[in-house]
Amino acid sequence: MFEELSLHILDIAMNSIAANARTVEISILESQRRDRLVLRVSDDGRGMDAVLLEKVLTKRITTKATRKKNIGLGLALLRQTAEMCDGYFHVRSAAGKGTRITASMRLGHVDRPPLGDINGTILSLCAASADADVRLRYRTDTDEFRFSSKELN
Repeated sequence: MFEELSLHILDIAMNSIAANARTVEISILESQRRDRLVLRVSDDGRGMDAVLLEKVLTKRITTKATRKKNIGLGLALLRQTAEMCDGYFHVRSAAGKGTRITASMRLGHVDRPPLGDINGTILSLCAASADADVRLRYRTDTDEFRFSSKELN
C-alpha cells in the first residue's frame, strides 16, 4: 500500500499519460460534514475493453509493455485502501474512450492514509508530459480550487 493517497493518484495519472491521454482530470472532494473523501482520476486515453479491465482488476496484470513482469498492483492497492476505510472503488473504461477511476472512503477513518504531497504529484505530472492537460479540482465543504496545466502556457 502507498503511504500517501497522492502517490495512488500519481500512479494512476502516469498510467493515463502512458495511455496517450491528452487530458487527465483529478478531482479530490473532501467533506467534513459527510465524513467522505472521494478521489477521481479520468482521462481520454486509449482505455480498456471489458475483458482487459476484468484482468487488470482481478488478476492484477499491467498494460505496460516495458515491465519485465506482467504484474500491476496500483488499482488493487487503491481498492484495498478504499474498502478498508469504509468506502468503495469503481472503474469505468472503454477502449478508445478513456478511463475513470473513483475511490471513496471515510475521511475520519483511523486507517485512511494522508493525502500527502498533491502539489508534488501535480508538478510531476506536468513535467512528465507537456502535451497533456493535467487538471486538478480540489473541493471542500466551503472552498474550491481549480488548476489546468494548459493555463500555464
